[in-house]
Amino acid sequence: MYEHEAPPQAGSSYCPGVDCGGTGSGVYDCWDCDTAGYYCQECILQQHRHLPFHRIAEWNNNCLVQRTLKDLGHIVYFGHGDKPCPYIDDELGVQDITLLDVTGVHTVQMGWCRCAGAPTQAEQLLGRKWFPATILRPRTAITFRVLKLFHLLNHIARTNPWDFAGTMHRLTDNVSPSSVTDIYKPFKHVKRQWRVIRAWKRGGVRDPNVPRESGGLAMGCVSCPKPASVMVEKVVQARPAVQTDLGLSGAV
Repeated sequence: MYEHEAPPQAGSSYCPGVDCGGTGSGVYDCWDCDTAGYYCQECILQQHRHLPFHRIAEWNNNCLVQRTLKDLGHIVYFGHGDKPCPYIDDELGVQDITLLDVTGVHTVQMGWCRCAGAPTQAEQLLGRKWFPATILRPRTAITFRVLKLFHLLNHIARTNPWDFAGTMHRLTDNVSPSSVTDIYKPFKHVKRQWRVIRAWKRGGVRDPNVPRESGGLAMGCVSCPKPASVMVEKVVQARPAVQTDLGLSGAV
């Protein structure tokens, strides 16, 4: 643990990455990657082009200072792979989005695809498994990973949204959690939608506007006797005493 927070050794501050050819100065370390060593800015950005939620630390010749990939110039591009859209500068250009992931609260630069016929910003976020807090002009999103994690914690550990959001704030900055963007209200809003959509998917709902039967989203109990089962039909045809016995055994 001590070694992971140690500064680069004197005389060996070169970057072990391949993108710079080993000529860069290794001053950046990632707290979430399993690889060891300090990398230059070019290599650390190349390694995290698909990992926008990792936390970066910079050695400033005195101590390790927390940095973000946004500070280093990281941009998430949509619609054209790793390349920016030719019309990325239209409208408002690159925009900042607040995103909640299992590693905390992050500010990520979004390079939207603005081609004719391109999906909406909300659809582009959903394509990355990021749930937007609003459909029009989203500025906050929650990753599917966080929503799945909270869903289990809420059912098993009885974790409420307030405590979960507070934990994410402290995970981002445990020294000054109040300086982190407040994610509680948008998270509470998104997790409600997540529960409903999960119930729709489990219930086989493809169009939410189609009328559904009462209780159509409820999960059946494997222990309760079902009226349409063969066992219950035999109970109806049996003697009253046997009906009671079979009914009790079916209920168990």
